[in-house]
Amino acid sequence: MKTHLDRLWQASDLLFVTGLAVALFLGSKVTPLLVVAGVLPIPFLLQRLKNRHYHVPIWTLLVPFGIYFSYSLLALFLFTGLDASDPRPVNPSLESYAVAIAMLAVGLVRGLQIQNLASLYRRLMPFLLIACFFVLSYMMFAGIREACRVRGLAPWPFIPALLFSTLTLICLVGWERLAVRERWLRVGLIAFSIVVSTTYTGSRGVAVAQVGVFCFLLVLGLLPSLRNRVPHWYHLFTGATAGLVISVIIGTAVDCGPASRFSSTLEPLKTIASQLTEANTETRSTPTTSPSTNQTTTEKAPQAEALVEAPSAAEVAATDAISQRLAMWETSISAIKERPLFGHGSLYLQKLISATYGYEHNHNQYLTWLVTGGVLQLILGLFFLAIPWFVSKGLSFADRILITTAVSLFWGLAMMFDSFLNLKFYTHYFCLLCGVLYALSNSMQEAKPT
Repeated sequence: MKTHLDRLWQASDLLFVTGLAVALFLGSKVTPLLVVAGVLPIPFLLQRLKNRHYHVPIWTLLVPFGIYFSYSLLALFLFTGLDASDPRPVNPSLESYAVAIAMLAVGLVRGLQIQNLASLYRRLMPFLLIACFFVLSYMMFAGIREACRVRGLAPWPFIPALLFSTLTLICLVGWERLAVRERWLRVGLIAFSIVVSTTYTGSRGVAVAQVGVFCFLLVLGLLPSLRNRVPHWYHLFTGATAGLVISVIIGTAVDCGPASRFSSTLEPLKTIASQLTEANTETRSTPTTSPSTNQTTTEKAPQAEALVEAPSAAEVAATDAISQRLAMWETSISAIKERPLFGHGSLYLQKLISATYGYEHNHNQYLTWLVTGGVLQLILGLFFLAIPWFVSKGLSFADRILITTAVSLFWGLAMMFDSFLNLKFYTHYFCLLCGVLYALSNSMQEAKPT
């Protein structure tokens, strides 16, 4: 018979899992809930960790995490890339790294303390995501948004898009053991995730990552060894089609469809492509055989070079995010060529990007790693990003690939357009999630197949 204390701890378990979901529209405002349900119960539930067999070696989590953050901390103190008189950026910082380490500890210990975590996530998370979707829908229709982008209390609209899709994809783990009703419930979540990324938040990078993940899952479903262990093609097709239809309907109803934002992505690319074409045409058509035309060639050469040149911060409008990204990527690539092995220093983006373009980062995690730490930090970063694969050791190949796809592949694709692991909230949530995934993997291996 359950005592009042047992019910209290069970409620804290439910609140902790709930916090993982509601963080998508609360952002860092979820901290009080995390403290109450995640931190305070830890000393009172330590007995749950005694005499317990752990199926996943703890080094699968701590080694990649420890190497990545050890190098980051050393670089923060010994290799900043800035002069003593240069202003220091807000992020990264010692405080940010300390919180990230604490978040991993909370996710790990608290996740291990939750009894039957795998079963709880399987039963509860889909309905939590549905509730979150209705919250975002209310904000969209009630006009609680910035222009056409819903973010709730989160600092950026990318947060709802990234977290909703991540938690949805994790719900696909254990697909072969799900009942028919549970599978179609997850197909509905896939549709909702498309609506959130395209219509509610207009997150182009997340939408591109979704397309990449869906294509990858489609290929996996065609493999004989994974048939019936990952979503079938018709599940993915149904979810994607339903999501696009709902997006069009909602976009038409609120006059905030995704078409305008996503079509604007092509405009800067078309402009730059036309400039390059004109430059090439101008160069090819310039005669070079007579002295009289040599002067023309000399006069037009700088003009052609100017056309090929990437747009500078002064030439690009502040609202044109795509052109800004292209300019920052061009600048970053030039810096990488100067110091490809070890980069320019952990805080060098302050001088390279922030001072010139006004952004904290260059909107590409891989370029960020290469600029600040070179090839070495890129390798360590990819090692860190692959933690979901390491901590799922012992699960079936299908479940390991689904967990890795849900987090590592999805975040990896999205980070081609944003440096998430150089921003506090995303880094902290990823660390928390890695600890929870370690506990989830242990719980799945403890549970009997159903």
